[in-house]
Amino acid sequence: MENPDRLISSFDEVELNNYKLPIICIYCSPKDYQGMYVARLFEVNQPTHTILMRPTLEAVRSEIPDRFSRVPKAQGEDSSIVETWI
Repeated sequence: MENPDRLISSFDEVELNNYKLPIICIYCSPKDYQGMYVARLFEVNQPTHTILMRPTLEAVRSEIPDRFSRVPKAQGEDSSIVETWI
């Protein structure tokens, strides 16, 4: 089965104003992208197919748009989730 994810090189490629509540969730080495940090765009609580991938957490964080704020990881979240940005 083909992976439907759309790999972007920058969140500048996404018209974030078209989203009601855009959220970016950063994962460390998720099952489908072992060894990488992945930032997946969500629409409220629904994951989209838009992802940004980098080899380090710092590299992913540097791509998060300035208007987003980091939210601490919630207890019970997927163990591969590092942090969430709203």
